[in-house]
Amino acid sequence: MPSLSMGPDVDLYYYDDDFTPPWQSASAILLQHGFSRNGRFWYNWVPLLAHEFRVLRPDMRGMGESTVSEYRYEPSLDTFVDDLRSILDHLGIDRVVYVGESFGGIMGLKFAHKYPERTRALVLCNTPCRLPRRERSSPGGDWDATMSRSIGAWSTATINNRLDTRFAPQGMKEWYISEMDRTSSSIGRKLQAYLDTLDFSPQLKEVETPTLLLVGEESPTSTLEQQQFMARELPNSRLVVYPGLGHGINSIYPEWCVAQVREFIALRAP
Repeated sequence: MPSLSMGPDVDLYYYDDDFTPPWQSASAILLQHGFSRNGRFWYNWVPLLAHEFRVLRPDMRGMGESTVSEYRYEPSLDTFVDDLRSILDHLGIDRVVYVGESFGGIMGLKFAHKYPERTRALVLCNTPCRLPRRERSSPGGDWDATMSRSIGAWSTATINNRLDTRFAPQGMKEWYISEMDRTSSSIGRKLQAYLDTLDFSPQLKEVETPTLLLVGEESPTSTLEQQQFMARELPNSRLVVYPGLGHGINSIYPEWCVAQVREFIALRAP
């Protein structure tokens, strides 16, 4: 698995899959995971895309195989998107179709806003522009106390907020929780506290990149009301809603998502 050193404390790992004809120049698509997840969460998208695109799946610093000093870890959108730019520069890739899920989609909004020349199109799966305001108390108790035990404990208590278990198979649910548990509680707690401060809504009008929003009609985190607001604010956007589904559209229905992405690119970002 390739990596890029960003200094003594940070190594960025990423998956790089390309099964396109070797005599052709392949367009790149970047798949960015969300909170406490990693590039493996896109496992079911790669077979659908890798014969057509060069598929990049970065692990965010402090997650998956990417490393960072927990003591010095200070999450910020600028840091995260600059990490992605550094990977693209390292690989000699000028532009990508950026696909993000949940917090990875908020990163995509920042990336397209900061580096529009590097973003061919933007796809946001179950992505809020701001998280619902909530009390520290949750179905699993105080979120910080639960995360202090482990990210797995917190994910178990709140799994329905990020994966609609009515439709996801039991094995996917268990795997989802175990993969999230690979993130340390220190990293997870710092990032969660940062996420609660984010509100990208004032900048939406400034994101001119063609943007596709994909969401389940009943998502508790990226609510339909907020998605409709985002579609109105983003100058060049399209909203597609999967009826009767909660959160996790990219994990549960990858074939449907990829079909929407292909159609959108053909129409808006040829």
